[in-house]
Amino acid sequence: MRPVDHLLPLVPGLLVAAFSFQAGGFFPGATAAGAVALVVVLVLHVTLADRPFAGLSLPFLLGAVALGLLAVWTLVSVGWSDAPARALLEYDRALLYLLAFVALGLAGRTPARLRLALRGIAVAAFVVCLCALITRLLPDVWSVAADPGGDRLSYPLTYWNALGLLAAVGFVLCFTLSSDVAERPVGRVLAAGALPVLALTLLFTFSRGSLGAGLVGLAAAVVAARARALPSALLAALPTVAVAVVVGYGADLLISARPTAPAAVAQGGEVAAVAGACTLIALVVRGLLLWLDRRLARVRVPRPRPAVAWGGGVAVVALVVIAAILAGAPAAIDRQVDRFVAGNQVGGADVRDRLLNVGNNGRLDQWRVALEGYEREPLHGTGAGTYALLWDRYRPSEYQVEDAHSLYLEMLAELGVVGLVLIALAVGILLLGLLARARGPNRAVAGALFGAALAWALHAGIDWDWEMPAVTIWLFAAGGLALAARVEPPASDATAKADPAQRGSRVGGRGLGRVLVALGCLVLAVVPARIFLSDGPLRQSAQAFARGDCAGAVERGLDAAEALDSRPEPYAILGYCDVRLGVPLLGVQAMKKAVARDPGNWDYHYGLALVRGAAGLDPRPSARRALELNPSEGMAITAARRFAEADGPREWRRRALESRLPTD
Repeated sequence: MRPVDHLLPLVPGLLVAAFSFQAGGFFPGATAAGAVALVVVLVLHVTLADRPFAGLSLPFLLGAVALGLLAVWTLVSVGWSDAPARALLEYDRALLYLLAFVALGLAGRTPARLRLALRGIAVAAFVVCLCALITRLLPDVWSVAADPGGDRLSYPLTYWNALGLLAAVGFVLCFTLSSDVAERPVGRVLAAGALPVLALTLLFTFSRGSLGAGLVGLAAAVVAARARALPSALLAALPTVAVAVVVGYGADLLISARPTAPAAVAQGGEVAAVAGACTLIALVVRGLLLWLDRRLARVRVPRPRPAVAWGGGVAVVALVVIAAILAGAPAAIDRQVDRFVAGNQVGGADVRDRLLNVGNNGRLDQWRVALEGYEREPLHGTGAGTYALLWDRYRPSEYQVEDAHSLYLEMLAELGVVGLVLIALAVGILLLGLLARARGPNRAVAGALFGAALAWALHAGIDWDWEMPAVTIWLFAAGGLALAARVEPPASDATAKADPAQRGSRVGGRGLGRVLVALGCLVLAVVPARIFLSDGPLRQSAQAFARGDCAGAVERGLDAAEALDSRPEPYAILGYCDVRLGVPLLGVQAMKKAVARDPGNWDYHYGLALVRGAAGLDPRPSARRALELNPSEGMAITAARRFAEADGPREWRRRALESRLPTD
C-alpha cells in the first residue's frame, strides 16, 4: 500500500469537504490555506516519490500550461489595474486550481486512482449535502445561527446556487457509480442510497441553473459512460428520488422565512422520515438488483462500424430535430427567450414559483456591465478582481454585486480576450481529455467526471462558481489526474528486492533536480502564505472596529498590513479609528494609503472625504470622486451634496462625524 495510490486520490474530496465548511472557500484566507497545503503535497511528492514526474503527458502539459498562463496573466494585470491586492487575491485562486491540477496529475493515472478520486468527490458531496439537509429538516438536531439563504438552503457554503451545483455534481457521480458494473457491489448500493438525499438538497436550494446543468451533465454522463447496469440504477433511483422530491416540494413551511418555527420543525421531521425511507428503499432495491448486474455484464453487444455508428447518430439527431419542429419547439423557444429577457426579477411569495420562471434575475444587467469593461480594454481587460468596481460605476440598479455571474464574461471584462482564451482553453482541454478517457472497461469513471465537468462548465457561465473552490477544486484536481499519463501499478516490494536494477530505477534520481523543483514549489507558496497571514488579523481588526474597540482594531490592522502591505482594508480601518481616537490628521494619512492601493474603489475616496472633513480639511474633491466612481450609491450622493452645501471647516467636521460609514 503506497500513499500515492491510497491517499493522494482522496485529496479532491477532502478539499471539497474542507472548503464547503469554510463558506465554500470564497474568502481569501481559506483559498490561501488550500494553496499552501497543496504546495506541501507537491513538495512531499517531488522529494519522496519513486517517480515524481510519471504523469507527464501532452494533454496534462497543455492543461497545466493553460492554467499556468492564466495565473500569470492574472498576476501581471496589476500593471494596468493599479489594484495590486485584487490581482494577488485572484492570482491566489487561479494558483490554487493550478496546484490541484499538477499535484494530482504528476504521479500518473491508474484506473484505481481515478476511481478512488471519483468516490472521494462523491462522498464529500453527499456528506456536505446531508449536513445541509439536516439543518433544514431537523434543526432541533443540528441548528445553525442563520442560514444566509433564508427560504433557500445554502448552509454550509452560504450560497444556494453553489450548494445546488455541488448536489448536482454529486448526483451525476453517484448515479454513474450505481450503474457501473466495474464498481464494487457495495459501492453501487451506497451510491444509489445517496441519490434521494442529493436530489432533495438540490430541490431545497431552488437553483434553476444547477438543476438544468445537472440534467445536462447526467445525460452526458449516461451517454459517455454507457454503463451496463443502467437499468438497475434507474429502477432503484427513479421511484425513490421522485417520492423524496415530491414530498419535499410539498413542504411549504420548510421554504418559508421561518423554517425553524414549531410547525415547520414538525413538517421537517415528516420529510426527513420520508427521505430516510427512500434512502433505505434505494439501498434495498439496488442490492436486490445486483443479480441483474451480473446478467447484464455477460451481455456482449457487438460494436458497430464507425460509419454505421455515426450514421445512426446523425439519423437520431435528425429525427429529434424534425419532431421538435413539428411540435412547435421554435415558437416555444422564442417565447421563453422573450420571457427571459423581459423578466428581470425572479421569485415571489412562494420560492417554488422560481423553478418555472425563466426570468434573468438581473443577470443581463451584470453581463452588460461586463461587456462594458471589455469594450474599455478589449485586449487585457480592466484588471483581475475589478468587476465590482465596474459594477459600481455602470450599474443600472441599486443592488450590489461583486461578480458578473458568468466566469467567461467576467474573464473577458477583467482580463480581456487573452483571459477568455486561456480559461476557454483550460476548461476545453479538461472536457475533451475526460471525454477521450471514456473508453474501454473503465469508461464509466471518466464518463461520470465528464458529465459532472460539463455541468460545472455550463453553470459557471451563469454564476460565480470560479470564486467558490468548494464546487470547483474537484474539477481541476480530478482533471489533472485524468489527463495524466497512464502508469502501470508498481511492482511488489519482493519483486523490487529480487531485481536490483528495477529498484534502482524506482528510487533513483533523488538529487539536485528534485531539490530545485521542490524549492520552486516553495516559492509558489510565498504569496498564498502572506495572504493567509494577513487575512486572520484583518478579520479580527474589522470585528474589533465593529464593536468599537479601536485599540484592538489598530493593533490587528497593523499586523495585517505588515503581512501584506498591498491590501487597502487595514489602512481604511486605521483611518476611521484615528478619527475616533482624536487624531484625524493621522487618519487622513492612513486613508490616503488605502486610496493609493485601490484607487478605483469608491469606498476609500468616500472614507477619505469623511476623515478630511473630520480633520477640518476640504472633503469635497474626495466626495465628488467617490460619486463619480459609484453614481448610484446613496451614501456617496448624500455626502457629495451635504459637503457641497457646508460652509467651512466647522461644518465639514460636523457633517463628516454625522455621516454613515460604508461598513454600517
